[in-house]
Amino acid sequence: MLLLKFLTNRFKSIGSNFKKENTISFTSSTLFLAFTELLMVVLGILLALYIDRWNSSRNFEKQYEATLRIVQQNIESDIYASDRVISHFSARDSLRHNIMLNKLDRKYYENGISYWEKAIVFYNQFEIATNGYNLLVEMNDEIPDKYYEINKKIKKLYKRIPSIDEYNKNFKEIIWGIHDELTYSYWFWVDDYYGEMSKEQIDFYTSNPYYKALVQKVLNASALLNGIARNHRIEAINIYNEINELLGKQDEPPENMTYVLADSLVKKYIGKYKMIEGDSSQWFPKYYSDNLILEIGIKDSILYLIKDNDYTRKLYYFNRQFQHSIYPIKKHHIFISELGFFEFYKNGKLKIGAAGPYSIWEKQ
Repeated sequence: MLLLKFLTNRFKSIGSNFKKENTISFTSSTLFLAFTELLMVVLGILLALYIDRWNSSRNFEKQYEATLRIVQQNIESDIYASDRVISHFSARDSLRHNIMLNKLDRKYYENGISYWEKAIVFYNQFEIATNGYNLLVEMNDEIPDKYYEINKKIKKLYKRIPSIDEYNKNFKEIIWGIHDELTYSYWFWVDDYYGEMSKEQIDFYTSNPYYKALVQKVLNASALLNGIARNHRIEAINIYNEINELLGKQDEPPENMTYVLADSLVKKYIGKYKMIEGDSSQWFPKYYSDNLILEIGIKDSILYLIKDNDYTRKLYYFNRQFQHSIYPIKKHHIFISELGFFEFYKNGKLKIGAAGPYSIWEKQ
């Protein structure tokens, strides 16, 4: 307002000078004075526009930083969602293993089983929060230069939304398709009504090859969801921590906002492991072991599978916080990768669950 008042007075001053000089001829000093006054006005206007633009830019920067905080809140929610999806798949894979190897006998089913233990009538979903991302999209290209890289990473993270929606839908449709198919079985409604398992239903679980085919079909759908939840989790944790580096920490991050285990603990798992249980003809032991000897190393505080003296596959620490009655949090350390699960036990044994039956390895 003060600048505007100053500029208005200068305009009046110029007009007044011209009126006074109207009856006499212009001199060089009068022209110089008029030019100087005009230049001051123009510079004043430009300065006012610059200050206004600077204020707008500063306000937008604060708005963008607030939006980044919303993205962080969404990521916290996403990590908890991935806790559920990943632990669900791990438990389902173990159940699949027992079914495929006929470890569940008739007595097991006669004692009664839950919906979860049937393995083909239960599904879950990977639901992510996108409030912050949607706000960033609305900002279009008005991104402060210093936040250009993090903005690009956030957009890349949420590009997988269509795939997440597709895998959620696929998993749900497969389960409901199986459910509808089973309703044609005599025992489906009757057994459910009486709360017991008939001989026909037990025969289906223990003797019918089609049941195992359905178990594998469901596991494949769960594996797709697990894979995309795992990848989203790793990228989201990186982005969450990078935002803290840019803006500073507001609060201590949740405990599951990491995929790195303390060096003092993780170094205990470095070394060579020999396969003592499992199918040696499966692709994992054939490709990643030498005469059924597997090597695990460490680089930059992250465990790696080593093949031919090369650090080939990262193993990310799965610091799960979500508890579930069916698949509770395990007491030993679990690592995840695109190859499957790596569960390290205190007795030196390692359980690996990948695309095929899981295998047990012993530290040498």
